[in-house]
Parts: sequence; structure tokens; C-alpha cells
Amino acid sequence: MPAARPTPPRGAAYWWCFAVILLASAVSTFGAVTRVIDGGLEDANALFLASRAVAILVVALIVPLFPADGALLALAVVTVIVQGIDVFVFAVQEDWGLAAGAAVFCLVSIVTASFLARTDRVRGGA
Repeated sequence: MPAARPTPPRGAAYWWCFAVILLASAVSTFGAVTRVIDGGLEDANALFLASRAVAILVVALIVPLFPADGALLALAVVTVIVQGIDVFVFAVQEDWGLAAGAAVFCLVSIVTASFLARTDRVRGGA
């Protein structure tokens, strides 16, 4: 029985993607908690925003514990979708500062996730 090949260490693409997703989710969580504090528990939209943001942040914090890099890639896809929807919602509300911030995080997340998706660890090589 042949010995199993050791898994190569995670490369820079993984850690850049992780840093971007973690930063985006932390900023989103901070903004959501701030809205809950300002609006109180009666602001249902702020509570929904906070629940989503906290959930993504928790998963972002534990995703390095999973052996497969695809877990981070899946989280990056979810984050890009959420940020894209946020851009639309903030634009409809004419909150251009938040729309621009979400758009920047969305684009940077797409770029880093694309680099991660091209690595051998995700594609099954190496």
C-alpha cells in the first residue's frame, strides 16, 4: 500500500483570500452591530444584517481549521454574493459610501478567490 502524499502547505493565495474575507466580514459585522446599537432591537433590518454578518464572520474565523481549501473558496463565493446584493441595496437607498465600500470588497474578494481557485490545492493537483 503506497504511502499517502503529504498535503502541501497553503500558499499565499489562500492567506490573501482569507485576509480579505476576514476583513470584509469584520467590517460588515462592525457596521451591523453599530446599526443595531443606533436603531435598537426594534430595527428588524439591522438585526437581519447583524445576524448574517456575525454568521459569516464566525465561519471566516474557523475556515482555516478545515483541511480543504475549497471551504474558503465556498465562503468567498457566499461573501461575494452577499456583497453584491449589499451594493444593490445600498445603491437603491442612495447610500453611496456604503455601496462603494461593498463594491470594493466584492471586487477584491472576486480577485483573491480567483487566485485561490487556480491553485493546485483547490484543483486537486500537487
